Amino acid sequence: MRNGMNKLLAVTAVLACVCMWGCFSWFEDETTMSVSKKRTEGYLTAFVNDSLAIVWNGRVWGTYNKSCDYYDSCEKGTLNQGVFLVNYREKRPPLWGDTVDGKINIVEGFYSDSSVMFFNDDEEFGFWKIGGDARVVRKWKWEAPCKWEGYGLRASAWIDGKILMKDAFPCGFAILDTATGNVSNLERTGEYAWLEGCDDITYIDGEALCLKALYDEDRYGVYEYGKDGLIDSLIWNDASWSIYTKNVLEVWGGMFTIKHPTAMMNGEPNLFNGTFIHYLKPLGTPILPMRMEYDFFVDSMGTSIGYSSEDLVIAK
Repeated sequence: MRNGMNKLLAVTAVLACVCMWGCFSWFEDETTMSVSKKRTEGYLTAFVNDSLAIVWNGRVWGTYNKSCDYYDSCEKGTLNQGVFLVNYREKRPPLWGDTVDGKINIVEGFYSDSSVMFFNDDEEFGFWKIGGDARVVRKWKWEAPCKWEGYGLRASAWIDGKILMKDAFPCGFAILDTATGNVSNLERTGEYAWLEGCDDITYIDGEALCLKALYDEDRYGVYEYGKDGLIDSLIWNDASWSIYTKNVLEVWGGMFTIKHPTAMMNGEPNLFNGTFIHYLKPLGTPILPMRMEYDFFVDSMGTSIGYSSEDLVIAK
C-alpha cells in the first residue's frame, strides 16, 4: 500500500512539474532542474530619459530533490535573460530587445553609453549595449571589506570609466576599476570627503553628483551637490518625511526617484503620494508626472503601464 502511495505521489509531482514548469524528469533521490516555459514580466533596470526605460525579464528556474519540499525549491533564479528598450509613458512594442542563452544577472540602476551592466556566476562583469550584444569584460576581484553576495547589487557610472557599485555590504559604495576588475571601498575622505552623507551618488555629463534628502518639520526634498558645493535643490513645502523613513532617493540611470510622503501637514492627501520619477540634472519634475508602483508606471490619471511577457518581443 505504501509503495503504491509513493508512486501516486511521484506521478502527481511530475504532472504538477510539467504543468507549472516544463521540467526534466523527477526522481526522489536525484536533483531535478525545472525551467518555466513562460518568461517573466519586465522589471525596471534604468531610466534613459523622460519617456524611455530599460527593462529586463527571463525564465524562472529551480532545482528540487528529496531534501526540499517540491514547491519550495532548493535553489532558484532566472536564466535566458532579455533586455528591452520601452516607452513607459505610452504602451508600445519595444523599440529594441534581445535575449541571451544561459544565465546572467542584470545590475539595477546602471545606464551609460547606451549600455546596461551585468555579471555572471563565474565572477565576471560585462556590458550589454542597446542595439548590440552582451559582452563580458573580465573577472572582478572584491577587496575587503566589500563583498559580492551574488545578488542585490546596484550601480552607476563613475569617474574615468569606472563603475560605482552600491549596496556591496558592508560597503555603502565601492568603485569597480573596469581596467583591472578590482572593486574597492569608496573612502569618503580626502578628495571624496564631500560625498560623506550622500543618500545616492552618480556621475553624469562629466560631473559627479551627490543627492541628499532634506528632512524638515514642514518641508521635504532633495539637495544636489557637486565637488564645489550645492548645485541644485528640489523642495516641497507643507509636508515632511517621517524620521523613520529610509531610502527615499534612488538614481536609475538618467533619472531618479523620490518616495514622497503620503499626506500634507493639514492631513490632506499629497499630490505626489508615492514614488515619482524626476529629472536628475538639473533637478526637476516632468510636466506630466509619472510614478512607480511595483513594476508598473502610473500617470497622473491613474493609468498603469506595464510590460508583460507577451509584450516583450525581440526586436533586433
